[in-house]
Amino acid sequence: MPRYSKEFIAEIKNKLNVSDVVNKFVKLTRRGNEFVGLSPFKSEKTPSFTVNDDKEFYHCFSTSEHGDMFSFMMKHKGYTYPESIEYLAKLAGLNPSSGIVSSNYNDNFIDNTNLKQIFIEADKFFRNNLIKSDQTNKYLDKREISKKIIGTFNLGHASSKSDSLYKFFLSKRFELKDMLESGLIKKSNKNDNEYYDFFRNRLIFPIKDNRSNIIAFGGRALDNSNIKYINSSENKLFKKGYNLYNLDLAIEKDHRIEDLIIVEGYMDVISLYQNGFENTVAPLGTALTNPQIEKAWRYCKSPIICFDGDVAGSKAAYRSAVNVLQILKPEHSIRICTLSDNLDPDDYIKAKGKVRFKRLISEAKVLSEFIWDKEYSQIKSLNPEDLAGFENRIKLLINEIKDETVKNYYKKNYLQKLQGLKSIKSYQNNNYQNNNYQKSWKKSNFVKISSEILKSERGGINEDSSHIREKVILLCVIENPNLISDFFEELGILPFNKTDFSRLCSFMVEYASNDNKELEKTAFKSYLSNSEFSNIIGEVYKEELLNTYKTLLDSNYEDLKATFVELLNLQNKIASDTQLEDAEALLAENMDDDNFEKFLKLKKDSLIKEN
Repeated sequence: MPRYSKEFIAEIKNKLNVSDVVNKFVKLTRRGNEFVGLSPFKSEKTPSFTVNDDKEFYHCFSTSEHGDMFSFMMKHKGYTYPESIEYLAKLAGLNPSSGIVSSNYNDNFIDNTNLKQIFIEADKFFRNNLIKSDQTNKYLDKREISKKIIGTFNLGHASSKSDSLYKFFLSKRFELKDMLESGLIKKSNKNDNEYYDFFRNRLIFPIKDNRSNIIAFGGRALDNSNIKYINSSENKLFKKGYNLYNLDLAIEKDHRIEDLIIVEGYMDVISLYQNGFENTVAPLGTALTNPQIEKAWRYCKSPIICFDGDVAGSKAAYRSAVNVLQILKPEHSIRICTLSDNLDPDDYIKAKGKVRFKRLISEAKVLSEFIWDKEYSQIKSLNPEDLAGFENRIKLLINEIKDETVKNYYKKNYLQKLQGLKSIKSYQNNNYQNNNYQKSWKKSNFVKISSEILKSERGGINEDSSHIREKVILLCVIENPNLISDFFEELGILPFNKTDFSRLCSFMVEYASNDNKELEKTAFKSYLSNSEFSNIIGEVYKEELLNTYKTLLDSNYEDLKATFVELLNLQNKIASDTQLEDAEALLAENMDDDNFEKFLKLKKDSLIKEN
């Protein structure tokens, strides 16, 4: 980073007013000796943001943010101090290089300037090539990328010729050392006097910094190349592990983003941006690094990782989750959104719609829950040995956290969960073999209480209400397997929000269908505990859930059936309402005959059920 002289900084202040800078991002209105406007740091309806040119500061009364023009650029745009000086120098009509303190810094800056110019010209070259490339345009059409989005992202094309860009650079009289420094031109290993283009026959993605300056390029192969995606080599402007693709557009409207989405690659970003998720970025040809997370934290305290729903994507998400433990600090973390059915974000939106994807993003797991669930899924059973191994793995992960305050809260959180697991094991040992419960509740009183709990927002449990309801349904069936016989058809088609719960329910129904005699609870539970669903059953048998719904589990069978009917009806209604919402959203996106007919049918079915 360059260092600037105090005299140069003073010159910038002499040429610019604070209001000149702020007014580029905030609509200001003069009021006496000051300017006022809506806060750029917080959503508000009444102006609380003031700028005073005489005193050379701004002040936000709603957030207490205060400073000069340089700190404004740092806080509003996420710039570093040297970056804010460079931006404001250009705005003032000054040459930033003239204010750099030492000759070394100055030389570097001149080199960077040359490098930037090369990237600007290369960008023009690639974009012009795209106009003439049928192959690349066919690929973009197949991916349903609009002309507008192609322009927004400055997409280009590198021809299959080995030296077309090199010859173009020669025509622009760029120096060879700058060409090589850019990484766009490479020296031949066979002949010292021969040079070739790094990108050939590829779709080109300009890579920009947070100020929209081109710092490198990425390329996607359009043939059967062994390497699908490549980036130009690192240079004085570009470090792969420190930059994020599309960060400049993601923060364009507001530097503070509530939900910054991190996806795997260029096309994921472009597809999501086109579908309205403009707050999307991606790492650059490498696994997501901690420096990239820290850069994301400048704009969002808890960005969302949304990698592909295949095995590789799942592993990459978990690897990122574990790595980030080392740099966690108060009020800074990540969330993880898990895609299903091996889908990438683009496929998911095309298959399920933007509304479902937005909902999925909003339900992203916090880091602590994600890691717990992933490690817990490795447990084969709840025997003492497996639980001990699980506990050791959790302790090792906690020790990765450097911040002592965060580490202590993780310890407390996981300790409570571990105690809950041990309680589950105890519950299973005591109740899988004998079930001498007291049946003392009256039907009318019990049904009323349980229904109120189940229909509440959270049911007294810190968990998604739909998951709670589904767990209670499964608990009832496991503890009272004869419910399968009495509600065989209903359970066979019952919709579940969580796929694992749906699979478990189908498994239990199938088991019952192959057993002609009355289901015996002990044998049924033993069978489930030794099946592939043992982990899911452990998830269902959580202490807080058992305590909350003990009354339900202890009730006589007739009382249980009455409440179970309510549960099934509620589950079906919510699923039906969700389908109707999705159909309505799909109709709003595309009002064709098929979508309209689908919406009408679901609406009619909903009205019939209500009546």
